This record gives sequence, C-alpha cells and structure tokens, in this order.
Amino acid sequence: MLQNPSGIGFQSTLLSQLGGVIHGFSNRSAGDMKYSSENRDLFAHKLGFKTSPVLAQQVHDNLIRTVDSQTMGIVPGVDGLVSRDVTVAVVVADCVPVLLVDPIGKVIAAVHAGWKGTVGSVVGNAVGEMVRMGGDVRRIYAAIGAHIGGCCYDVPVERVDVFVNRFGHDEKMAFQSDGKWHLDIGWLNYRQLIEAGVLQDNIDAPPTCTSCQNDEFFSYRKDTKETYGEMMAVIGFK
Repeated sequence: MLQNPSGIGFQSTLLSQLGGVIHGFSNRSAGDMKYSSENRDLFAHKLGFKTSPVLAQQVHDNLIRTVDSQTMGIVPGVDGLVSRDVTVAVVVADCVPVLLVDPIGKVIAAVHAGWKGTVGSVVGNAVGEMVRMGGDVRRIYAAIGAHIGGCCYDVPVERVDVFVNRFGHDEKMAFQSDGKWHLDIGWLNYRQLIEAGVLQDNIDAPPTCTSCQNDEFFSYRKDTKETYGEMMAVIGFK
C-alpha cells in the first residue's frame, strides 16, 4: 500500500517498516522530475536525503549497472541502478518504477520497466545484480510504484504476440477489452519478482493507474504537451 505523508509523494507501507531505509515516489504536485534537478533535489530533501540521487538514463532496455560514491548525475545506457552507498532513482510517467532493498545485506536498486524492459526482464536482472553484490533474494523487499494499469494500456496485437511468445499465455498479462488488446506490465513485473525468488510477502504492489488517476500522477498517454511531466522513484540508506 502507498501512503502519502508529505503531500508531494508516496511511500510504501512495507518499505517504511524497514529500519535505515529512505524511499519515495513523487506525484504530480512535486513537479516534473525528468528535466528539473531542482525538483528532484527538493523531493529528495523532503524525504530526508542529504545528497542528490544518481539517475539511470533509461533507454528502454534491460541493462543494470552498479554505482558507488564516485558516480554522480545520470548513468548512460541503463534502466536500473544497484548500489550500496549512494541514493539511486528512476523517473516514469506510465512505465513501472520498482524500488528494491536488502536491508541486512545493505543493497538497494531502482528500476525503470517500460514494455521493452519488461520483455527483457529488467527487474529480474536487478535482483540478480543485487544477489551478485551480496544480497540475499529471501531478504529483498520490493515496492512497485504508480504506473499505467492494464485497464488503460491498450496495444497493437503485434505487441501482445511479443509478450505471449516470451512469457506464454497469461490472462492477467494480456487480455481483450472493448475490442482492444491490453497489457498489464505492472502485473508482469510482479510476476518476474516472484520468479526471481523474491518472497510474495516482501512485495508491495498496490493497484494504481497513472491514466485513471491523472489528477494525482503524470501520464505519458493521458497528459497533453502542456501538462506532461515525469515522476521520480528514489531509494537509499539513512
């Protein structure tokens, strides 16, 4: 479940129970996070971070990179970041943001999963990198932030075929409604976390839809050029 303690963003009730972990998902009220470093820093500061987060460039692929205290700014060519000692973040506006942490192994990750990254199991790759860094998959907690729901994500049948060929038939993943095919990439990222070994009780996946809840969230599909922005998902240690 997501809670809204600050008015300009949300936090996972599950991750909020973990000691030493700071995290948050911004909303529309926090302003655009893609092009405004000032908005990013302000939101991070309100959460309790002392330094600016490191961002993934996000190229709609499935590559993950581990970063450390020598890394600053935007890391090119990747859609997810893993770290032990720096705050990491991604930005979204319909795609799926996933924050992960092993609070005992002291490893965190921020992942951007668009449809292409989801096909490439980007979130599973992040879990694998966390384990490689010394994390234990049984101790990893995950929070999935606001993204477009299957209700509003209608796609051409050719895209559905890509998913079915990759993941098999799954009525939660791909279904028809009002004569159109729809995909639920939020559900598929949840499924991929389970398949990667993350415990079901360790995943916070509240139902959201950036398009249906457009007054609260930015949406690539629903917003106009004038109203469009992107939201940040950020995580780090105190």
